[in-house]
Amino acid sequence: MFKAINSHSSDPDTIDACSELIRQIENQNSEQLKPIAGLLFSSSAHELELLLSEINKSYPEIQLLGCTTDGEMTSFGGFVEGSISLTLFYSDEIEISVGVGYHTSQDPLISARQAIESARAKLNADPVLAITLPDGLTAHTYPMLIEMQKILGEDVPILGGTSADEVLSTKHDYHTYQFVNNELLTDSVPIMLFSGPLLFSIGVQSGWSPLGMNKVVTREDDGQLYELDGEPPLNLYQHYLGKVITDNRAMLGSFPLAVYDEHNPDQFYLRVASNADSETGVMSFMAEVPEGSHVQLTQSIRNQVIQGVSKSVNDAMNFYPGIAPTAALTFSCTGRKMALGSKTYQEIQLAMDALPEQTTISGFYTFGEIAPLTVPGQSYYHNATFVTLLLGIA
Repeated sequence: MFKAINSHSSDPDTIDACSELIRQIENQNSEQLKPIAGLLFSSSAHELELLLSEINKSYPEIQLLGCTTDGEMTSFGGFVEGSISLTLFYSDEIEISVGVGYHTSQDPLISARQAIESARAKLNADPVLAITLPDGLTAHTYPMLIEMQKILGEDVPILGGTSADEVLSTKHDYHTYQFVNNELLTDSVPIMLFSGPLLFSIGVQSGWSPLGMNKVVTREDDGQLYELDGEPPLNLYQHYLGKVITDNRAMLGSFPLAVYDEHNPDQFYLRVASNADSETGVMSFMAEVPEGSHVQLTQSIRNQVIQGVSKSVNDAMNFYPGIAPTAALTFSCTGRKMALGSKTYQEIQLAMDALPEQTTISGFYTFGEIAPLTVPGQSYYHNATFVTLLLGIA
């Protein structure tokens, strides 16, 4: 047996929101099953210590993982900003455990190992799937993913998203928080491991399409891109978009680079540029653009971005090895939310339309998505992407 129940509250009062979440779950739990684990996504505007205290008071024995977000989405409440969602898992066959690595800014690789070791110690069998929600503001995520994948092996997919904060036009200083059981953390990498007869599948799509010349990264350092085929990367952007692109950060971020997977050259993940130096042509990106990788400029229109959701969910459904998934987890980028504006609600609606009615859906808007392009395979850190993870049991 494997079951998921979710709840969703937009009440601004944390105590009242918690009461509503628990009431919604108990109203759906007619069999009075005992939960084994939970996912908690919340706006940073809530009283987070109080939130964790209330959830752990009601469910003291569950393995709880969560984080702050830039918006929550569920099949129960749709898309809401400033809200809280709680999804509980119930099973007598699947094991779920959580762990955490601390102080990622000091040594991200040690933190990654610590997270997996602390979670794996609670399992009686080898893990088959991992979900992680790291603090992407204090350390680069990709090196941690490489380390995690080395430990778990490429047959164990790592999915999730970096924890987020509410993106507001009046806000310039962002902080994200992670939840592990009753701990409120920052600068950490939390992880949830699944073992047992779990069925799962993934879909990873963006809606952005490659445009123009294919280039090789010939010089890069920690997200600073110096050369493409020996030339400043800004030359590529100006060739297609004009010199106005240099001073328009919103426009710059709307044309990510496709970075092609060296093992699957037809597939790519996205890297969004955050800044460009008009004098040197050097560009800054949200994460590493590995030296030696092939890249290509991409473009999109709003309808294609929205269609990326349907493609992601349909890919996951096509690969799902069972009859119908019990639960779906969705991870979408805050950049997609900014691009879609008032149409953001369509992402969760499209996911609901594409999945069986009984599938419980829960997700959030991240500061970067995490997923492999294929299974088995290395998990990547993505930008501007919609990731679908389907879960069930035979």
